[in-house]
Amino acid sequence: MDIDFTRLRYFVAVADELHFKRAADKLMITPPPLSKQIKLLEKELGGPLFERGYHDVRLSPLGERLIGPAREILRQVEEFKATAKHGVQGPAPLRLSATAYAPSDLLAQLETVLTDLPVPTEFGVPGSGTEVAAKLIAGQAELGLIHLPAGDKRLRHKVVASYQGAVAVRFDDPLAAKDLVAIEELLDREVVIDFARPNPVVLAGLTRQLNSRGVHRIVRTTNQRGGELEMATAVFNRHLVALVSYAPDSFIGKMFSPPEFKLVPIDESNWPPARIALAWAPERLRSRLTEVEQAAEQIADRLGPVHRGA
Repeated sequence: MDIDFTRLRYFVAVADELHFKRAADKLMITPPPLSKQIKLLEKELGGPLFERGYHDVRLSPLGERLIGPAREILRQVEEFKATAKHGVQGPAPLRLSATAYAPSDLLAQLETVLTDLPVPTEFGVPGSGTEVAAKLIAGQAELGLIHLPAGDKRLRHKVVASYQGAVAVRFDDPLAAKDLVAIEELLDREVVIDFARPNPVVLAGLTRQLNSRGVHRIVRTTNQRGGELEMATAVFNRHLVALVSYAPDSFIGKMFSPPEFKLVPIDESNWPPARIALAWAPERLRSRLTEVEQAAEQIADRLGPVHRGA
C-alpha cells in the first residue's frame, strides 16, 4: 500500500482541529479538496478515520489507532528533509516564533539576542500565543515565546520575563492620581482585558482571577490583533480601565502615556505578575532537543532575567 504523505498531513490537520473548515484554513486550501483527499485516504485504509456528525467531527476507532503513527511518520519525513538539507546547506536554522502580544520592547530585545547566537536563526511573530504553540506542536518552529500558562501539556518552558500588572486610564480618571493601584479598587469599574482574548487559556485564567477578587464588569472593545488603537479610544471615550502589563517602554506603554492617559502599576503583593516563557515541544525535536534546550538557556541568560515593574 502506497500512502500519500500529503493525505497524511491532511488527516493530522483535521484530527488537530476536529473541524474541516478550520483544518482547511490551516492548510491554506478550501474544504472540498480536503474532504475529497480524506475520503481517498479512508478508501486506501479500508475504513473511516472520522465520525462526522451534524455539528461535530470526531476520530473514529480506526482514526484513534492511526493518528499517533501518522504523526510519527510525518515527523520522520520532516527530520529526513532537515537532515538532507543540513548535508547540503549546512546547519538547520533555529526557528523562533513569538507571540505578537508580548511587550514590543521585549520582542526587540529578543531579536537582538538571536543575532548573537552561534547558530543561524529565523525569527517570526505569527500572532497569538495559541498560534505559536500550534507551530511548536506542528514542528514548524523549534522555540516559541508565549504567555503562561501554556495551554498544551506537550510543551516545556523556561520563564524569561515577568511583568508587573498595570491599569491604563484617562488622565482625569481618579486612579490616575495614584502611584499604585489595588485590584480591589476596580470592583465598581468596567475593565478591559482584550489583550488576553487571542489566548483562551490566559483569558480564562485572568477572568477567574478578577472574578475571585469581585471584579465582574469585564467588557470587550476589540477581539482582533491590531485593535490597540480601537481599545485606547474606547478607554478614553467610555472611561474604562484597561488591564495591561507594566511596560512603559513598549508600544502599548507609550500609547497609554501622558497627556491623554496614565499607566499605573498594580500592587504586586496581591496580584501576580504576568510571566512570559520560551517554550518547545520535545516530541517534535528528537535529535535537536539538546541543541534547542541549550539555545533556550543561552537566550534566557542573555535576556536577563527580565522583570518590569515600578
